Amino acid sequence: MFAFLLFRREVACLSLAAAAATALAGCPARPVSKPIPLESTVSATPPLPGITAPLKEVDTKPVTARPPNEGGLIPILEYHRITSKPTRYDRTAAQFRKDLERLYREGYRPILLQDLLHKRIDLPCGASPVVLTFDDADVSQFRYRPDGTIDPDCAVGILEEFAKKHDDWSTRATFFVLPESAFGPAKERTGKFRYLRETLGCEIANHTVTHRSLRSLSDEAVQKEIGGCVQKIQAILPGTQVESIALPMGISPRNRRLLAAGSFAGHSYTNAAVLLVGANPAPSPHQKEFDPLRLPRIQAVEGVAGITDWLDRLRKPGTVYVSDGDPEKVTRSLQETTSSKIGNSVPGR
Repeated sequence: MFAFLLFRREVACLSLAAAAATALAGCPARPVSKPIPLESTVSATPPLPGITAPLKEVDTKPVTARPPNEGGLIPILEYHRITSKPTRYDRTAAQFRKDLERLYREGYRPILLQDLLHKRIDLPCGASPVVLTFDDADVSQFRYRPDGTIDPDCAVGILEEFAKKHDDWSTRATFFVLPESAFGPAKERTGKFRYLRETLGCEIANHTVTHRSLRSLSDEAVQKEIGGCVQKIQAILPGTQVESIALPMGISPRNRRLLAAGSFAGHSYTNAAVLLVGANPAPSPHQKEFDPLRLPRIQAVEGVAGITDWLDRLRKPGTVYVSDGDPEKVTRSLQETTSSKIGNSVPGR
């Protein structure tokens, strides 16, 4: 009898040790806070048509030891040119590779903007979502070499190279394009759009036709810029659904209602998201502060409110969104921190 009781005690100790190890890994068997069923909060909107690249199989092992915090902040990073001669708003290829290495090392994994909008953040336990966005569709983002292969030092080439090295990193990103100049020569445009959408699983989104300040335009001209961009994108690659816009220079039109919906040349448009230029992370979509028509981004620049500054600040415990690994529930942290508590240095316009 004594031996049986001793055996039961040893089993109980082993079970407690296993539970403790799981908790330290950032995925407690019983979250500190009560999970919230997603049925009441998640949109049933399906993925955008044409985005067919499958997500990679990922290891079920926790990505980091951070405890789940699905009410935390999410960085939406804003890139422009990838060039050997950068201005303030550009990155070199080496800097972009370094950005990706840091994101990966600190447990970030890419999601699409539409996944954020529709609360489809399906990541392994301990991982944090990051949304990679590229403005202007400069040729440095997607460039061919003379032999027709993708330049390994353009943004797309770097993303593909990085994903090949890391099985749990996807090439997914959102490209806000200027359709009349997108990615260089017009003869390459349809093929590049198709490659982004169907091979890499990226989104193609609205950055207006001519990148003018929308505040300076009449209502009719604003709708021509926004609706015209949608029509030109769909002419390049039919079937492309465009559901978000990044404001040129972060400047809104005087009539902000035209950002959400309008019409041009007999065709209507709608936007589920409006992205600003800066200058802080976005709230979790599970927070009441989440406003899809006014989403802030972090510019991939150095200095105050730039990428390094914000990634440093997001290391504070309880600050960043951390997945619990279960898409059927939402686990919040008792240490939850909003961006206002850690400083919004430069508000978006």
